[in-house]
Amino acid sequence: MRFGRREILGFLIPCFVPCLLAGCGFKSAGSGPAAPTGAGGIDAGTSTGSGGSKGTGGRLGTGGTTVAGTGGLGDTGSGGDVGIAVDAAPPNCGQKSVSVMPVPPDILIVQDKSLSMNQDSSGATCTAAGCSKWSQVSAAMDTVVMATQGSVNWGLIFFGSDTMCGVNTTPSVPIAGNNYTAVSQAYVNNQPSSYTPTEAAVNAAAAYMMTVPDQNPKYLLLATDGIPNCKPGDRTVTDDDSPGATTAVMNAAAAGFPTFVVGIGNTMGDATLNMFATAGGEPKTGSADGNLFYEVNSTSDLVAALTKIVGQATSCSFPLTGVSGDLEKVAVSAKDASGNTIEIMQDAVNGWSYTDATKTAIILNGDACKNLKSVTYTGFQFIYTCSTGIITIT
Repeated sequence: MRFGRREILGFLIPCFVPCLLAGCGFKSAGSGPAAPTGAGGIDAGTSTGSGGSKGTGGRLGTGGTTVAGTGGLGDTGSGGDVGIAVDAAPPNCGQKSVSVMPVPPDILIVQDKSLSMNQDSSGATCTAAGCSKWSQVSAAMDTVVMATQGSVNWGLIFFGSDTMCGVNTTPSVPIAGNNYTAVSQAYVNNQPSSYTPTEAAVNAAAAYMMTVPDQNPKYLLLATDGIPNCKPGDRTVTDDDSPGATTAVMNAAAAGFPTFVVGIGNTMGDATLNMFATAGGEPKTGSADGNLFYEVNSTSDLVAALTKIVGQATSCSFPLTGVSGDLEKVAVSAKDASGNTIEIMQDAVNGWSYTDATKTAIILNGDACKNLKSVTYTGFQFIYTCSTGIITIT
């Protein structure tokens, strides 16, 4: 049968107008209304009408509530649409945890390389491999620097630098982070060969530290086994340069470079090393023998002493590197000596506080700082969320 234009239009218009009025939502008449749209969003759903087609064009909303419709998608179906709403502002927006570390200290090892370092810890001739003070120091430094190279900027200067009383004005290993390989190799490449020009070595170390541009805390670590016996500018051996060396240590501390003093083996110079420790501003406390320097007689002794020194040198200031966003709710956690996670309370006396109004760094105060320096607290986390968030410390 052939239709004319008038007949075709007469057929289409009655079908097209209801489609416009209904919005052409591809919903046939069912047994109930379609699922309503959530506020600020549109429902997502699928439904199957009996004998009809399956809806797959669901629409996802960002607001509103879930509503079940009863209108079928199929031509004669009775299955209803199901709308799924997504909350635009959930009450818990999640928390972020960022590992934070203290500002790394700059520690320059001022290492005695005198001939007596070839002896054992009692001062006797070393007859077995690895028994010399030099071997013990090398092993201990290797262990500690490797373990702490990510949290301490290490450097190394030897004294003397020749077979007499010479001292280089620049370190064998300049201050830098991740310096284990350079420090370890420097010990391998050097052997005891000189006298003990302590005064010149401390002066050179302090002069170098003045050129290090960062704002990190700076320390000298003087490791020696004997009494100074070389005066600066005098390449001949003297009986004792303890007064000059003590003055050098005092001047270094006054310039901002406190000195930890390590006495290696039976030095027979306790009085001198105690003067160094006092002048350096970082005396050891709680020693049973009353000495103010760290006396070590083995590799394990030195590892323990160096570990304590690193703790004492550690800053209590933490830059909030990697932290961004609104700090509406915050917390600080750490691992205690037993490995348990604990919260450090925000407290300007014995907890933590921001260093200033910019909130770009925090500082540990009082007992919290002491626990950091004694290595009681480790593994620090800065935790934050939005104002409606909930912080959970685990």
